[in-house]
Amino acid sequence: MSAISNRLKLLEKLLADLESDEAMLLTQLDGFLSGIIICPDLILPGEWLPMVWGGSDSDAAAVFESTKEAEQFIELIMQHYNSIVADLQRGAGHYSPLFDIDMRNDDVLWEIWIDGFDTARQLRANSWAEIHAGDAKARNAWAGLVTLVQIGRGESILPKEQVNDLIAKAPDLIPHYIETLNAWRISRQVAGQPRTEARNFGKVGRNEPCPCGSGKKYKRCCGLN
Repeated sequence: MSAISNRLKLLEKLLADLESDEAMLLTQLDGFLSGIIICPDLILPGEWLPMVWGGSDSDAAAVFESTKEAEQFIELIMQHYNSIVADLQRGAGHYSPLFDIDMRNDDVLWEIWIDGFDTARQLRANSWAEIHAGDAKARNAWAGLVTLVQIGRGESILPKEQVNDLIAKAPDLIPHYIETLNAWRISRQVAGQPRTEARNFGKVGRNEPCPCGSGKKYKRCCGLN
């Protein structure tokens, strides 16, 4: 992975320290959040947050050593979510996915990112069908991401030569695909089709309503107090 901010280094450490085997890696989380953000349907944090640490709302308290640690962890996740939203809102060329690098040969391990993206995709599997009614660029971008998911899983039926070519190009194709689908998502709103814009949740106070939409105070919900 290229140089990352201290905030992301801390988030990476907190993820690595979780005991759950289902907890996400940082680059996997990056793909997951990107998929959540560009999804045609708005998915609230209360649904997807527990998937990051590999648990559920009912056992979240057991995952963290303290309420303070849980609050810090969730705040770091939401800050990264917001940073992805901000980069996509800035326009083409500003979004940059996080990829791990194999230090032995400098290979870009985009497959970890695409696994996170696919996890988000499956949360609203039916909603992505709307893309087929979109423009050609959106359809091609979606088909490209699905193809990379299949390659990452080892399920592609494409010729080996074509697979190898896509593997080499994937780190450059992924940001283009994500920006294209985000632009399509925004264009649907401009056209007046029902869709809720991806939210920038900002920093949440302990006594403010939880951003997950539960109606509870943050400290009584995703704040895990």
